[in-house]
Amino acid sequence: MSRQEYKESVEELLKGRTMSVYSLLLTKNEMGVREIQRELGFSSPSLSKHHLKKLEDAGLVTKNEHGEYSVAKTVRVGSLTLFVRIGKRFLPRFVFLATLLTGMLVIYLGFLCSWPLVAQDIMYIAMSVVAITLSFYEGYRLLMLKPA
Repeated sequence: MSRQEYKESVEELLKGRTMSVYSLLLTKNEMGVREIQRELGFSSPSLSKHHLKKLEDAGLVTKNEHGEYSVAKTVRVGSLTLFVRIGKRFLPRFVFLATLLTGMLVIYLGFLCSWPLVAQDIMYIAMSVVAITLSFYEGYRLLMLKPA
């Protein structure tokens, strides 16, 4: 199987509840079937087991001798591409853009704008505030969706 075919098959696999299970395992070290069921609000442990089996067959998770599952291979497909993993947390990429824009605005206000403000300064500040607000808003929306 070529690399492209593998990526396409993983993208097809990682949708819906299977993506939720995989994302949860990315943020935890190891979890059992019942823990996953409780965490994701599945109706039965067999539903968790079904999605774990699909992930295991694809080589994305492994099961240890205690029956706990952990991520064997990290892939970045689907909604996971919109996040950056830092330790065990996922942050939306928009947060980094918003932080960069905020830093640029602070530098502009501190060193480059003229006092009293002229029309160009007001325009730059207004456009920056709009861009920062939109970036943080989109980051917040993604964070509430989780990486699944």
